[in-house]
Amino acid sequence: MQDTSGQNVNVSIIGASGYTGAELLRLLLFHPKVNVRTITSRQFEGKSLKEVLPQFAGTKFENLRFESLNIKDISNNSDIIFCCLPHAASFPIVKDISQSGNAKVIDFSADFRFKNLDIYERTYKVKHTAKELLKESSYGLPEMNREEIRESRIVANPGCYPTSIILALLPAVREGIISESYPVIADSKSGVTGAGRKAKVELLFCEVNESLKAYSIGKHRHAPEIAEKLGINNLQFTPHLVPMSRGILSTVYFKTSTGIDNLKEIYQEFYRKEPFIRMRETAPSTSDVRGTNY
Repeated sequence: MQDTSGQNVNVSIIGASGYTGAELLRLLLFHPKVNVRTITSRQFEGKSLKEVLPQFAGTKFENLRFESLNIKDISNNSDIIFCCLPHAASFPIVKDISQSGNAKVIDFSADFRFKNLDIYERTYKVKHTAKELLKESSYGLPEMNREEIRESRIVANPGCYPTSIILALLPAVREGIISESYPVIADSKSGVTGAGRKAKVELLFCEVNESLKAYSIGKHRHAPEIAEKLGINNLQFTPHLVPMSRGILSTVYFKTSTGIDNLKEIYQEFYRKEPFIRMRETAPSTSDVRGTNY
């Protein structure tokens, strides 16, 4: 997150009090070239970061205060604006930002992930009123389109399940070795924070603890995102909720005539220069990568 002149980058975060905002702040805490200028929250306006998120007490961010959203001020004072809002709440804000300045936006919602507007509106059941900005956006998975991300003014942060599944399939898709005669099957397990920082009965400790369940079977909103980005028409995706705070493990199956040794070579070569991808000979655990970019 450093500009070409090597100067520090001024960052603001809209909706910084949720799980994604907190994780973003944790990552930025260790970035040597980032100045966090503004954090916003309607719920916690006026409170300090350390009051709302005590894990930041004693850090350089502890005295940041949550502010109300002022698009003009944020746009004028920021090089990059992170938008950590739910789908449908994000695109009107991003539209206002685009009209107020030249800041780059990294949006954590689904509002700019799709190139096909009809798919987005059917999936999220909302009318998109900033469709003219879709051409300025890129899908923010660098292993897939790093150069496009560099040039785009709006970067759509990928969904959590799609990140795990797309990375598992991308080398095989690019190599054209997935048979279309058999469905691609993605069996995914997710921790509870994936649902966001809100109170819902099905997410209470006693509902989740010592339990495992599938949900949104055949209708999860991340399935169309995966299908569009990979060009897969026959995807069977089943998400499960597991009793852990965070992490996703996706086991992905596809039919191919390519032998296992050749398959390993394809994947190793594809990800050879990718800093956050590690190929393993043994089965991975979510704890192996928790709190990292791997």
